[in-house]
Amino acid sequence: MRKINHKILSIPPYVSTSWKNVNTLHVKGVEGRSVLVIMLHNGTIIDIPNLDPELIQQVFAAHTNYIEQEAKEPESVNKGEHPRRCEGGNVFSFGIPFQMGGMDHISSLLQHNPEQSTAAQMSSEMLQKITSVIKSLGVNLEQMNLPKAEPHCNCPYCQIARAMQDENEGMMGRCEEEGLEEEVSEEDLRFRDWDIRQEGDKLYIVTNPLDAKEVYQVFLGNPVGCTCGQKNCEHVRTVLNS
Repeated sequence: MRKINHKILSIPPYVSTSWKNVNTLHVKGVEGRSVLVIMLHNGTIIDIPNLDPELIQQVFAAHTNYIEQEAKEPESVNKGEHPRRCEGGNVFSFGIPFQMGGMDHISSLLQHNPEQSTAAQMSSEMLQKITSVIKSLGVNLEQMNLPKAEPHCNCPYCQIARAMQDENEGMMGRCEEEGLEEEVSEEDLRFRDWDIRQEGDKLYIVTNPLDAKEVYQVFLGNPVGCTCGQKNCEHVRTVLNS
């Protein structure tokens, strides 16, 4: 049963989630038909084909309503936090989740600003949310040749850059500790077309092991379906054969 309101987006068998997990919406044309594309904050992309134009408008309206409500009640105010103040008394804040549609919306966060070097330290929770959203957009500071954080600067960019660097170093350290002496099994060496993870009752997540951004949802209920939009697709067959 579909359920679309200011809190929930549920269109079985493709998606059922809270709006707080949704980053962007857009519509693309495939073979003359409109396909609703939903991008989640964790980077998952969900394609929903064959929706009525009225239903697509309802989805966009619900998302807009959610964003407007979030803008009226910023998280920092809800939690009783004071706005962060930079040198000179200017106030800066970050609404979570971000209301962004791409790189142009986060360019200001990816610029070192010495004038804000004495900015107050953001909470670890806020930094974690900011870095998660930036990573969901495919941003890699090293690959983009962005500057490293200045040791004695506390501008928003340097705070975010340090948080992302610490997280990457922590992940590398854990991998070295856990995997250095680990034997490679015959199963690990076997070629895999798809990785399969059960997400719920009759709902499976199918991911390309060579491209983490290629993700599909397969539903084995009634009717059987996949977010790729094709009938009897390889993703459904892969789940059935697993």
